[in-house]
Amino acid sequence: MTKSLRIFVLTVALMLAASVPALAETVDFVLVNNTGSAIFNVYIAPSESDQWGEDVLGDSGTISAGESHTMRGGDSDVRYWDIRVVFDNEVYYDLQNIDLFTVSRIIVNADGTYNYQ
Repeated sequence: MTKSLRIFVLTVALMLAASVPALAETVDFVLVNNTGSAIFNVYIAPSESDQWGEDVLGDSGTISAGESHTMRGGDSDVRYWDIRVVFDNEVYYDLQNIDLFTVSRIIVNADGTYNYQ
């Protein structure tokens, strides 16, 4: 292959690579239960949605007080999510507009507040 043909091929390859859209971000996060009660269900949904999806804890059970669990919400290009944590007495806390592209750890407190990292 001649030098000019190699340069042409390399240039085309770089142009194609630059035009490929970014891969979807993941909405994985660690949920830390700092509430003093077991969490029985966790739902996540895009902040713009008016419906909750399935319980992402699924058959894995509960998140006991003081424990954490890695939540796998799937891949998405949605940036802001709402999270609902439900306790055994059906009390729930809604955490709203969480940027799961940048937040990887969410700590839920007994008073319904939350912190994230």
